[in-house]
Amino acid sequence: MYAAVEHGPVLCSDSNILCLSWKGRVPKSEKEKPVCRRRYYEEGWLATGNGRGVVGVTFTSSHCRRDRNTPQRINFNLRGHNSEVVLVRWNEPYQKLATCDADGGIFVWIQYEGRWSVELVNDRGAQVSDFTWSHDGTQALISYRDGFVLVGSVSGQRHWSSEINLESQITCGIWTPDDQQVLFGTADGQVIVMDCHGRMLAHVLLHESDGILSMSWNCPAFLVEDSSESDTDSDDYSPPQDGPATCPIPVQNIKPLLTVSFTSGDISLMNNYDDLSPTVIRSGLKEVVAQWCTQGDLLAVSGMERQTQLGELPNGPLLKSAMVKFYNVRGEHIFTLDTLVQRPIVSICWGHRDSRLLMASGPALYVVRVEHRVSSLQLLCQQAIASTLREDKDISKLTLPPRLCSYLSTAFIPTIKPPIPDPNNMRDFVSYPSAGNERLHCTMKRTEDDPEVGGPCYTLYLEYLGGLVPILKGRRISKLRPEFVIMDPRTDSKPDEIYGNSLISAMLDSCNCSDSSDIELSDDWAAKKSPKISRASKSPKLPRINIEARKSPKLSRAAQEMSRSPRLPMRKPSIGSPSLTRREFPFEDITQHNYLAQVTSNIWGTKFKIVGLAAFLPTSLGAVIYKTSLLHLQPRQMTIYLPEVRKISVDYVNLPVFNANVFSEDEDDLPGDAVWKD
Repeated sequence: MYAAVEHGPVLCSDSNILCLSWKGRVPKSEKEKPVCRRRYYEEGWLATGNGRGVVGVTFTSSHCRRDRNTPQRINFNLRGHNSEVVLVRWNEPYQKLATCDADGGIFVWIQYEGRWSVELVNDRGAQVSDFTWSHDGTQALISYRDGFVLVGSVSGQRHWSSEINLESQITCGIWTPDDQQVLFGTADGQVIVMDCHGRMLAHVLLHESDGILSMSWNCPAFLVEDSSESDTDSDDYSPPQDGPATCPIPVQNIKPLLTVSFTSGDISLMNNYDDLSPTVIRSGLKEVVAQWCTQGDLLAVSGMERQTQLGELPNGPLLKSAMVKFYNVRGEHIFTLDTLVQRPIVSICWGHRDSRLLMASGPALYVVRVEHRVSSLQLLCQQAIASTLREDKDISKLTLPPRLCSYLSTAFIPTIKPPIPDPNNMRDFVSYPSAGNERLHCTMKRTEDDPEVGGPCYTLYLEYLGGLVPILKGRRISKLRPEFVIMDPRTDSKPDEIYGNSLISAMLDSCNCSDSSDIELSDDWAAKKSPKISRASKSPKLPRINIEARKSPKLSRAAQEMSRSPRLPMRKPSIGSPSLTRREFPFEDITQHNYLAQVTSNIWGTKFKIVGLAAFLPTSLGAVIYKTSLLHLQPRQMTIYLPEVRKISVDYVNLPVFNANVFSEDEDDLPGDAVWKD
């Protein structure tokens, strides 16, 4: 086999990613057809939970064609938890998502007409150690650290619950492959067995000195009925260009193995919980996380190396990196993937029919491409060449046949959609439309007013992997009119270093949650709350929306004079004149301050024009007209004019241009060839 980290920009969130879960996506055209596993696992959704209590749902694809159609919205940030999200679990048969936070709150989400809403809520005030769906998706097993266990239906009905009196905590809970029994692991190395009705069956001590971290079976997490049709019947199927297929060989007639991970780094492969001679894997890693692939023939074990010396710093301390080891069903070591990750890998999950392994370490997310068969020489050459190139644009500089160049470019096609903006081409990302039809949802947050900077500042963030990526920054430049200047988010750095290695640190600095939400609570949400949810509602942590107090527009003139920035020169506008000077900041420093555009307005704040300031942008970027009726007898109207902006276009010469310095208060003439949107 062969495994390598996917090439491309660093995928990261604005806080630590604590858990992962992936599920396949059924195309709308095939929802009424029998499920074909090959097509079902080509696309999917990755759920992430982070330290800010936000759940991210991001679209992923393993297609090797860039022109593949994607959903209009490919990222959702679900807000509602009051603490960090520690568990996310997909229910594939019912297409639901369960999330658990550190305070014990459990949400079950469901998507309807493109929006996510909370269907069920449970909160008993105790920390959840594990949440597991049954293999048919009809039941949920919830285990708490205080010994309380609960089994409920997918619709929220409680089947049974029990209080297990133990001296140690319950760390994990799983279903047996036939869903007739449940197994719980404890911190003192015991396994507790109960039947599906809550009757106690057995207590087994597996290890006297090591606690159990997790348990799993090497069988599919859900029972998905596969169709008998050939994988090549799909219209979207394209045979591999070269080399063997990337899909693993199904494993037939393999008895499920119970996999138990211990705190010492050892892993036991057992035929059942009472197996007296299990196969023990000595991984030699600490803080291990083990996960079987869907086919059940490959076990991925991630952790930090214990004594291997990766390198030395000038002051002497050793650097240890995380690695991933792969084992077969017999416990034999097959492959080791060395990474440069210096933080522990907290969560891993398989996706896309076991051709991808997703890993979370701190705020970063890594995608590993896995080849289950013997890797071909062409694949090894592809990875070797791709590792020496900085980006896919450098492929055209190589003297290779077009067929090999096309095969080499597939190594740079990202699995996570959309990929994080390239730090070296951030201006192109914010200035020109994307090639696809996807919608990029953003959040705007107001920062603190700083007299040294100017007026109030606003930062536009791209929602990505449950976090926020800063892409644009705006600053108000007029005290009288709603006028702004738009610039790069980090204007205090050099142009080449604005989005360099400091991207992750910049995202970590933008920690506060925004006031936008992608969730829509159903009407009966309050009725389905558990009795304990009132505790969270009375908690001071509940107001997650940070709405800063706005300054009153009726400030005294003295207060306005004191709050005026020294960078904004005092000008007394001529109210009676129909033409006003719009520039209220030094334009000789446009390049120095990375200004991109300016938003100008009339005195009433009903007409706005967007003027391009950068050399690579056209002068006229659009206009907005806002109309209201007297006494509000008619609905308000807003008209937006947006000309199409392309990176290379001869139409730039013919674009309408207006002088931003002269802006009539009653001007209604707008570019005639602009694109109109209402």
